[in-house]
Amino acid sequence: MSKAENYESDILNDILDEITPSELLKVEKRMVLAQKISEGIKAKGWKKIDFAGALNKRPSEITKWLSGTHNFNSDTLFDIEAVLNISLIATERQQKEQIITYNFTVSQEQQTTKNGMDYWMEKALNKSKHDSISHLSLSQKNITNCEF
Repeated sequence: MSKAENYESDILNDILDEITPSELLKVEKRMVLAQKISEGIKAKGWKKIDFAGALNKRPSEITKWLSGTHNFNSDTLFDIEAVLNISLIATERQQKEQIITYNFTVSQEQQTTKNGMDYWMEKALNKSKHDSISHLSLSQKNITNCEF
């Protein structure tokens, strides 16, 4: 058995030099898609011919897809996802988490109003629905003033 020789071709090197980083990224992504599809076929216990039949395609077209050079359209990818029950592209919208912070101060100071209702209770009950506070959860004996 002979040892493999290194071979360099000026033509091949020229072609590789012309590939832009953007084109290289696209090729890599196509290869990843081909790998995911191949893994999906294997997970189903199918052969290429079974997969082709499920999509009403010729086996030669599946071979092209699995080569990693095929430029898929979105409808084809959606069909593949449905048949193999896998996810190839992320299309779900992710909701941004919203964090709302409320700051308030509680003190022992008491201010009484005309009906005997403590100042803090009146203020809490008059707040807008966005800053609502349950007066049942506060003990009038322990908290006498709540500023928002």
